[in-house]
Amino acid sequence: MSAATTPWARRPEKAPDEPPLFLHELIAAAPAGARVVDAGCGPGSWNYADRPALAITGFDIKFPPGPPPRAAHVGVVRADLARTPLEDGAFDLTICHYVLEHVTELRACRDELARITRPGGTLYVAVPRAAAFDDRLYRFAGYFAKVALMKFGKRIEHQQRFDLAMLKALFAERGLTLEALARVPAGFSWMNDPRTKPLQGPFTDAVAWLHRVSGIDLAADANFVMTFRKATAGAAAGMAAGAAPPRIRRVTHVCRECGEHSVLAPPTPSPARWICPWCGKPNPLGRPR
Repeated sequence: MSAATTPWARRPEKAPDEPPLFLHELIAAAPAGARVVDAGCGPGSWNYADRPALAITGFDIKFPPGPPPRAAHVGVVRADLARTPLEDGAFDLTICHYVLEHVTELRACRDELARITRPGGTLYVAVPRAAAFDDRLYRFAGYFAKVALMKFGKRIEHQQRFDLAMLKALFAERGLTLEALARVPAGFSWMNDPRTKPLQGPFTDAVAWLHRVSGIDLAADANFVMTFRKATAGAAAGMAAGAAPPRIRRVTHVCRECGEHSVLAPPTPSPARWICPWCGKPNPLGRPR
């Protein structure tokens, strides 16, 4: 990373009195021996080898491009999120990282996430915001590919649409209270797919240019990242009424290459590029957020 960008491009920092929110924070904060499940894991939502002291279970209905690497502290099973074979309250930390937008049976999947999380445990959920340009572009790309490739039986991947009020109500119905929240801009890192990778650079450059010259920010407010706390026995009735407002964490940019979150405070006049503090790759920069 160049020294010129280091002072104003940083990873999000958690205050001492804030609960962990982002995926890397939750995994780092989990105590040794904690039971963690990666629901809809694909090849793994994080590097399981980073915390060999955790008891990790990963499951998905399919594993493109392959299941997570097996290890002594990792179990991998094939299962449908709407009807898992896992025990009630089996996990201290339940991870559902950009999965729920893809499911068909949303409430059944919600019920399973709530069921397998222990009372007092944490549920992490990340989903796109339906009204954002990013989610609408993803849906358009899916329909375009379906028609252009004449794959009329192809399933459109984003089956569900989310806004914040709906998400809070959805999980409150099962005794889960929103504890921390971030509204995260788009990095368009889903375009790392080999089929769209050649378009990613020109497209994100154009989005940043439009933001710089006009103030129109097509990447803004694209995703919700949130944690919920599951009520303990006898506490469910009081949680919703007496719960403090959720902590709102700030993220200004997402890397188009690695998809990680950053907080930028660029100088004036602002440069046209920023370097990701996670992967060291350059990204285009619009107006400061």
